[in-house]
Amino acid sequence: MTFQPSKRLIVLGAGATVGSQFGRPSVVRPPLNRDFFTQLQRITGKHQRLLRSVVSDVVELFGSNFSLTLEDYFTQLEFLSSTAAGLQSTPSEARRLATDLAAKRDRLMEALSAVLEMSTNQAILGPRARGCTYHRALARSLEPGDTVISFNYDCVMDNALQWESPSKWSPRWGYGFPPKSKIDGVEHWEPKTGPAATGPAETVYLLKLHGSLNWQIPLRDDGTIKLKQRLHSQRGTPRFTIVPPEWNKTMRDQRVFNLLWQHAYRAIQRAEYIAIVGFSFAPTDLHAESLFRLALRQSKLKTLVIANPSQTDRERTRSVFAGVLAKRRSVVRQYPDIGEMTSDWPLCFDE
Repeated sequence: MTFQPSKRLIVLGAGATVGSQFGRPSVVRPPLNRDFFTQLQRITGKHQRLLRSVVSDVVELFGSNFSLTLEDYFTQLEFLSSTAAGLQSTPSEARRLATDLAAKRDRLMEALSAVLEMSTNQAILGPRARGCTYHRALARSLEPGDTVISFNYDCVMDNALQWESPSKWSPRWGYGFPPKSKIDGVEHWEPKTGPAATGPAETVYLLKLHGSLNWQIPLRDDGTIKLKQRLHSQRGTPRFTIVPPEWNKTMRDQRVFNLLWQHAYRAIQRAEYIAIVGFSFAPTDLHAESLFRLALRQSKLKTLVIANPSQTDRERTRSVFAGVLAKRRSVVRQYPDIGEMTSDWPLCFDE
C-alpha cells in the first residue's frame, strides 16, 4: 500500500484560510463561500473589466438584488447547461445557449482565480512572501504519515509545507495521486529549505478533495498531471481543476479524485487525533458529511479539536462526530479560530 496515514489528521476549510496571518494583509480577503461576490467587488486594478462582466452575468440571470454563494452560482450554471442541452430547440439556438453558458462559466473560473490571486497568491508567491504564520506552525509539527484533508482551492497549506517540511513533504507522493501517475512540475512545489521526502512512507499527506489552483488533472486516466507554478493567468481563462461541492459530481468518478476520497476515508478511520479547522460541514456538501459519518463508524478517536468562530458550525461538527464521541468518550477542545489553536499546538491533541 502506498498511502500510509498516521493517527493524526487535520481538516481545513475556507475559514482556515480566512483566518490566515499574512505579512501584508490585502483589501481582498480570502473568500468564504457566502461572501465570494463581496470579495470579488473589492478588487481594483487590472481585473475591473472581469468584475463588471461577472456581475453582469449574474444580474442577467438572477436580477440586480441577487443573493448567491459561489457554490450556488456554480450549481446554477451546471443545471442551466444540462437543461439547455435537453430542450427541443433548433441546432443554432442550442449552440448559442451552450456557448453563452460556457462563457459565463469561464468568466466565473477567471473571477475565482482573480479573487484568490489578490487575497492569497500574492501572500505566498510574491518576492518576499513567506505565507501564513499559522499554517506554517501546523506544517512545522507534522510528521510523515500525518494527513491534512483540505476542501480549499488555494495553496496556502501547500506553501506552508514547502517552507516547514524539508524531507517530510513531497508533492509527488504527498498529494495522494495514483502511484504510477505521470506528473509534471513537481519541482515547483518541493520543499524550499531542504530535500523532498523520498517515498510515500516518508511524506506528510495533503489531500485536496475539491481540487486545487495548482492542479491540472487530465480527463484521460493515462494523461499527465500538471502542477502549475503560476496560479493565475496573464491572458485568457486560467486552467485549473476544481470540484465545487454540488457541481459536476461525475468528476469524483475520475480516477484521481476517486482515489483521493478513498485515501481520506482511510485517514479518518485511522485517526485518533482530529482537528477540524474552519470547516463547517455545510448542508450543500453532503458528500463531505457522508464521508465522515461512514468513516467514523470504526473510529478510535481520542481527541477532537474544533477551531471555528461560529457556534453554529461548531455544533454541526459535534453532531457529525456525535456517535463516536458518545461511544469513545473522546476529549473535545474548541478554539475561536486557527490563530488561537496554533498558539496551543500540538498540545491541544493531548488526552
